[in-house]
Amino acid sequence: MVARIVIDRTLQFLKDMVKKAVVTIDDQESILSFYSQEIVEDTVKTYVFLENGHGQVTNAKLVDAQGIELDQFITSIQPSEDGLMIVFTLSVKLKGELQI
Repeated sequence: MVARIVIDRTLQFLKDMVKKAVVTIDDQESILSFYSQEIVEDTVKTYVFLENGHGQVTNAKLVDAQGIELDQFITSIQPSEDGLMIVFTLSVKLKGELQI
């Protein structure tokens, strides 16, 4: 069984790796900062909030410091007067085996 510290450090590594969100609004890419990030059990959750009055959202992705895409989803969300919260989730399941 993998020690819990391995899972915890892997989750922290994933959390630290994510640097920005790129969201396509009305066919324009916008770089957005995170509303918040948290580790919940074996999942890193990254929250991105769009203020009210945003346009149609068609794509959202997380990228690292080098611009490498880590997670993406394609969607079609119409503008909302209440704003929009996008939640990215990166989950980890590690297992170890004894090799003899």
